Amino acid sequence: MEHVFFKPWIGKNYQTGGIFGKKILVLGEGHVCGGCEQCGLKYASFCEEMDTTKTVQFYIDSNFSDEIEKGGWFNTYKKFERSLINKETTPEDSKEIWDSISFFNYLQVAMPTSRKAGTSKQYKESANALYEVLEELQPDIMIVWGMQLFYHTPNERWTTGEELVYDGSEVKNGYYQLLNGKITRVIVVYHPSAGYSWDWWYKVIKNEIDK
Repeated sequence: MEHVFFKPWIGKNYQTGGIFGKKILVLGEGHVCGGCEQCGLKYASFCEEMDTTKTVQFYIDSNFSDEIEKGGWFNTYKKFERSLINKETTPEDSKEIWDSISFFNYLQVAMPTSRKAGTSKQYKESANALYEVLEELQPDIMIVWGMQLFYHTPNERWTTGEELVYDGSEVKNGYYQLLNGKITRVIVVYHPSAGYSWDWWYKVIKNEIDK
């Protein structure tokens, strides 16, 4: 994957669909770091602190330990995973969930703070990385974290879905067509960092998985 700097987490059971029976790719926005001039170009030793695969593995391991300090992002992951199985998750649940899915951060440069958005140029330059990940992982469903990210994802090979409404609320959705003709279903959820009702989003996600 030529344009991918922050490689995706790929659960060991992702290819078989794991506990969900379908290949699910979760699309986050980006990593947070003070940054350097080489970000997105050259991998440095301190980049390992933001490595997507190591971040997810650290999260899984943290669930089994009371001694590991958990960052603010920990609850973001926790709320999202609950929306996949509709219950408060145990450490064993967490491991099974993340072993079943893949996770990729869209922006291929790190942001200085969690509240900082990328520039239009940075979003545009990350498009090829997303397409490479889609082609490599061939997901059945992609779940996008947040409207801000959704509005910056590329339009090439994109088709907007029909109106999707749950309990009076519209859910943005659509499809990406892969080069081999496969269609990846896309749904957009609120970002799990805030204002995320995991039990409500479970209804949306479960319905899409079961289609």
